[in-house]
Amino acid sequence: MSYVGLGHGVHVVIGGAFPKCNTLVVVSGDVVVIDPGCPIESLRALLKTLNLELRDIDTVVLSHIHPDHITHAVRLNRVSGCRIAANEVTAPLFDDKEKMKEFLGFTPGQSVRHLWEQLVNDQMYGALDEGRVDEVLHNGDKIALDDITLRTFYTKGHLPDHMCLEIMEPAYLFAADIDCTDFGPFYGHPNSSIVQLKDSIKSVKERSYNQYISGHLRNPLVQDYRQALDRYLQHFDRRDELVMKAVAAGAKSVNEILEHPIIYPSLAGPVMLQFERWMIEHHVESLIRQGKLVESNGHIFLATS
Repeated sequence: MSYVGLGHGVHVVIGGAFPKCNTLVVVSGDVVVIDPGCPIESLRALLKTLNLELRDIDTVVLSHIHPDHITHAVRLNRVSGCRIAANEVTAPLFDDKEKMKEFLGFTPGQSVRHLWEQLVNDQMYGALDEGRVDEVLHNGDKIALDDITLRTFYTKGHLPDHMCLEIMEPAYLFAADIDCTDFGPFYGHPNSSIVQLKDSIKSVKERSYNQYISGHLRNPLVQDYRQALDRYLQHFDRRDELVMKAVAAGAKSVNEILEHPIIYPSLAGPVMLQFERWMIEHHVESLIRQGKLVESNGHIFLATS
């Protein structure tokens, strides 16, 4: 299965796990593509079933700046002349890929920047192409189509620019990277935030939707999404426990914790290890704020009661 129809002119093209993502296609007068990170041939195949082609795309909307979500945006713009829409944080990053790299933590001289660039160019080719956003969106903005209205819903934490897209009339949510995968919440950049991401997940949980569409599940429709989000939130506590366990076992720094990766132990290449480093740093900072860890002379210890 490479795509699925949800009714009301809404379709999901399956990309699945990173370095791909699921892509939402809404056909209601105009053709709108949200997060074009799926295989391009799968997108072409879906459009063909609708008697459409890539050149018929009117608008591409980006949920955030991660390369797996913007992969084909510039290519689709070249083919169709479509406008590209993104929120006010994403837009300048898309317009200037050096700003994008720095926003994601890959500043000039950063130790694995060249490996991350290689990963993007090898597996998400096109994400670093230069392009321009045509329409800047803000929280709560609506995109009105013939029978469908899309509405932006800011959900910071994963990254400061992350947003979900609501399809209002059928009450669907394209949740992008609040994806309910076993991979768990991802906050692997210096400007990610555990606190903001938890708040965003809880905000999503409070809203009522008839369909919850994951940005990365191979079966993109999340059943009982409130329960799924509860399970998703539990990853934070489990990771806190793993950090505490590592410190209790003698690790006195993030470097020492990383000697035996605890979040992504099976994905310990240099780039994934950098993502893990940033996530562990967020956990250590959070645990210090909670009074569960203390820092002294550059070392971390369990707090004593």
